[in-house]
Amino acid sequence: MNQPAAEPAPAQPAPSPSTSADHPYRRRIRFELIFASIWLAIGLFALPATIFAVGGALLGSYGDNGGLGRFYGDFFGDLAEPSVRAWALALGPIVLISLLRLVFAGAGRGPQEPQDRLPAPRNTAEDHRRVEPRVSVE
Repeated sequence: MNQPAAEPAPAQPAPSPSTSADHPYRRRIRFELIFASIWLAIGLFALPATIFAVGGALLGSYGDNGGLGRFYGDFFGDLAEPSVRAWALALGPIVLISLLRLVFAGAGRGPQEPQDRLPAPRNTAEDHRRVEPRVSVE
């Protein structure tokens, strides 16, 4: 019973340094998604808690001695039935930060020079000669 020898499996090519995970656009998209998720989480969880705390300090307790859990329940209930107030509160931080980023999009960059500008003329030896002032006797 002669069985043929099994051929070795072909080797997988080594991943190149420029894999799709290292592509700059993928990194940028990943950053933007994480950035937006953080601001959305702030709008959904931190901002309502802050409003509850400030409202409790200034106006008194929420509802019939309702706590933070009841406030969150009402807030997410308002999100489920399309309430403009609740959605403005939830999306407010991400919208404001996006608008600020849009306003200051090119603020850190220096002025752009036009591409069709001619190069500066070269200095020659005649340009560096000394010129004496003339004093007239008159």
